[in-house]
Amino acid sequence: MKVIGFTGNYGMEDSVPQSYLMADSSILYTGRPFFLPDFARQFVATPTIVVRTGRLGKCIAPKFAHRYWDAFTAGFAVRAIQGDDDSLAALDRAFDGAAIVGEWVEASHVEDMMHEPVEVTIDGTVVSNHCLADMNPLPLADMLARVSIRCSIKMGDMLFTGNAGEEKTLTAGTRLAASIGGRQVLDVKVRL
Repeated sequence: MKVIGFTGNYGMEDSVPQSYLMADSSILYTGRPFFLPDFARQFVATPTIVVRTGRLGKCIAPKFAHRYWDAFTAGFAVRAIQGDDDSLAALDRAFDGAAIVGEWVEASHVEDMMHEPVEVTIDGTVVSNHCLADMNPLPLADMLARVSIRCSIKMGDMLFTGNAGEEKTLTAGTRLAASIGGRQVLDVKVRL
């Protein structure tokens, strides 16, 4: 399983989304606490929408990309600021727990996955209210197609589709939550 993240993308016409890879050990599912590591002075979380792939594919044309995803959820991409070792900077987005993922909503269980509202809150304040159709300048079909040129898409791969809101500094006690279509799918508390 691969976890592929993107920066930028939601309503950021001037931005050029950049990709990064995370280890499968980076995944932290809802209901478990996020423990602040001690290898950096600051950690920030960015809300995103996460898409899961449900079949194998290579060099997928954008017009067929919709056949390859089967579920989506809300998530947070966490990164370290000013880590303690510059030689490990690539891991500042890929450490254990850096990919926070909510409960999956099957694409077949919603009328239109691309337009289903995903609301994200931090400490009860709404910080993002987007849907997959808001992805700009890199739509989901194009994102999946570009990734599939470089590496095969497999069942269970995850795409963190971009920054669907501003990054927020994490402190002990911070609560990260999200809902899709009014149903809560993510609830994570930050601890020391």
